[in-house]
Amino acid sequence: MHFLRSEWRKVLATFITALFFFYFWLNGPINPIDPVIQLDEESSIFSKPKLIREKKEEIVGSKEIGDAETHGYGHGILLDRKDSNETSGFISQVKSGEELINESKNRFTEHIERLIPGSNFTLHSDPIVFAEIHTPEKLLYFESRGYTDEVKGYAGPVNTGVLINEKGEIEQVSLMSSRETESYLKKIASSGFYDQFNALPLTDEHKIDAVSGATLTSKALAETSTRLLQLARPEPLITFADIDELKPFNVEARLSLWWVLHISIIALMFLYGFQKKWRKSKKGILILSIASVVYIGFFLNSSFTYITFLHPFLGTSVSSLLGLYALLCLLGSIWGKNTYCKYVCPFGNAQRLMLKITPKTLNTKFPIPNKWIVRIRAAIAIILISGILLGLRSWSNFELFPDLFGWQSLSLWSGLALITVALTIRFPMIWCRLLCPTGALLDGLSNLTERSKNKR
Repeated sequence: MHFLRSEWRKVLATFITALFFFYFWLNGPINPIDPVIQLDEESSIFSKPKLIREKKEEIVGSKEIGDAETHGYGHGILLDRKDSNETSGFISQVKSGEELINESKNRFTEHIERLIPGSNFTLHSDPIVFAEIHTPEKLLYFESRGYTDEVKGYAGPVNTGVLINEKGEIEQVSLMSSRETESYLKKIASSGFYDQFNALPLTDEHKIDAVSGATLTSKALAETSTRLLQLARPEPLITFADIDELKPFNVEARLSLWWVLHISIIALMFLYGFQKKWRKSKKGILILSIASVVYIGFFLNSSFTYITFLHPFLGTSVSSLLGLYALLCLLGSIWGKNTYCKYVCPFGNAQRLMLKITPKTLNTKFPIPNKWIVRIRAAIAIILISGILLGLRSWSNFELFPDLFGWQSLSLWSGLALITVALTIRFPMIWCRLLCPTGALLDGLSNLTERSKNKR
């Protein structure tokens, strides 16, 4: 009887999971409502642009920009299709143009000075606030803050600056502020992603390559730039650069089809952990652990976390890769007693490999009883999820995965990630057992679908 109840619970959980999955697949993320609280400020030392050419008239974008996983692009969780978007309409400003200019003056002055030191500019507000920069070649500078805040990165809106030249081309795209994980910013900066915007004409639809491992971040930058420049059409862009307003403009960042290979390899890892036909040898599990750390961790840096489950409810689109990744994690939790945490998770496997190369005599028991370990981890997950849903998007950065495997970034968080892995020598699997909100969520789902006698 207990077995039948357990199987029915698993079938019901699978059915509910499938309903949610296919809903977001077909419809995309839910349009978010205004958060109950919003206390975070946008700031990041990695979002400050810098001039990298010597001549002032040669404007080059920042190489340290970015913000991660983004608000709805009009497509669902899997399908890479685009719904039709309104690209014109009325902009209702509660404040007068003079008030908007006064509020923006200090911010524009600081940001333009970073991009073009010593330049002069004039601020306008028709129909949005923009700067006309007076250099040997005139430039227009637009900034997305306050206009495209519905496009969200991993931890909030992506405040993007765009420079346009008199040829009607993008001169530069740069992120002026963000709350994104530093390793993602470094990865985007080192990939040459921003160079793809240079010289794109404003009278065509463009596709650029998204950055694997920071897919949602790169999509956010492209979507924000598109919406910002759509707001500037027809004026001031038509007059400034004599642009044909009948020709649509759009920039879309898309992953290459390599993601199909990546998700196939990840699926094989799940299959090995889930199957019971062949005995799992120590050698096989060791190979799987190494493959997980090297391939998913360092090569892809595809940090699947509990935040992935929340994105569709926060108005954030999920890439095809992460959408299928999430489905595998959920099904592995329902039918495989949390296959992801046991066999696939690179952060967990990094701790297991550390235990294999260190003497067991160094291990000690946790000073906290197991029942309290479970409660503490569950409490952390509940607090973080509640805070994020209430608007504290920067709380989503409480996840050490991307900082451990983001080799481009050396930061406080990457140091904490290394310390956590090192501590597993003394307290085995300390992150997974005590602190990991993703593990708490997946273990909770697994416990709900197990037989009653197996419940904790």
